Amino acid sequence: RASGRSPKQKLVDDLWIVGAGPATHFPMTGIWWAILACFTAVLAPASAVSAWRFIVPFSGAPMPCLDLSGHAPQCFHSYTGYLTYGFMVQAIQLNVMLFLFNVFFPMYPMDGAKLIVCSLQLFCGASAQCAARVLIYTSTPLAILFIAMAFKSMHSAGGSSVQPELSAYMGFMCLSESYKIYKLMKEERLYTHPLFELARSSTREVDDGTGIARRLNLSNRDDEETGGGVPARARMPGVTAMELKPFSGSGQALGGQATAGMSAAGQSLGSAPNPPGGGGGRSAWLTRVEADSSNRQKTVRQLEE
Repeated sequence: RASGRSPKQKLVDDLWIVGAGPATHFPMTGIWWAILACFTAVLAPASAVSAWRFIVPFSGAPMPCLDLSGHAPQCFHSYTGYLTYGFMVQAIQLNVMLFLFNVFFPMYPMDGAKLIVCSLQLFCGASAQCAARVLIYTSTPLAILFIAMAFKSMHSAGGSSVQPELSAYMGFMCLSESYKIYKLMKEERLYTHPLFELARSSTREVDDGTGIARRLNLSNRDDEETGGGVPARARMPGVTAMELKPFSGSGQALGGQATAGMSAAGQSLGSAPNPPGGGGGRSAWLTRVEADSSNRQKTVRQLEE
């Protein structure tokens, strides 16, 4: 995966990658069909059926006969032509069956299960937990059915083929993967799985009573899920806001009493006229300067009172 991608962008990338796997069977089937059609038209005997018959799944199209003596014109007269024809037929049928199995058999980690999980989260708006439950409830029964069919084939074949053993191995592998996802879901750590990173958002919403603010999500748990499989917004416990009250303290002048007094007195001295020459005028002027300095040291509440 490319670095610096968001969980949703990674899920889109996964959908493209998973969808590209089954999509490759279309051109491969077309190429093998074209080769088989040309071979049938030029070299195959009259008993060879049309190449279109082998594209249809479960059609049961017959193979042409083999006659090494050369007396039957409707049959192949050598192993080379017979085996070449059979190889191309098997190539077509294998691509068709692999496409059907990968897309319409949603057993994780097959492509069909990944397509369902990615589509549910991207196009249906389902939560990661809902998509995980769908995956578990579809993969587990199909894996058990796969194992049962494998053991039945082993019993009927008598150990002459390795195909049942491979099918049983795939079934047990799918059961193991489904159990891992179930365990992550119960532990609320589903976001650690590559397909379910949307189970945990990167931010959380904090409601402090006056509005909603976003914070980084530092939790190591999945987000809560609302009803209907819709992801809920991640919220932290609300912060209690204090009621706003007007200032009721006594207040204090900045810079201290002495400094403020000296500053105010200096401003008064600079702005007041020169004192008269008489003693009474000087006393009144000093009284006025002191009153002005005292008013400058008072708080707003004191001045209002």
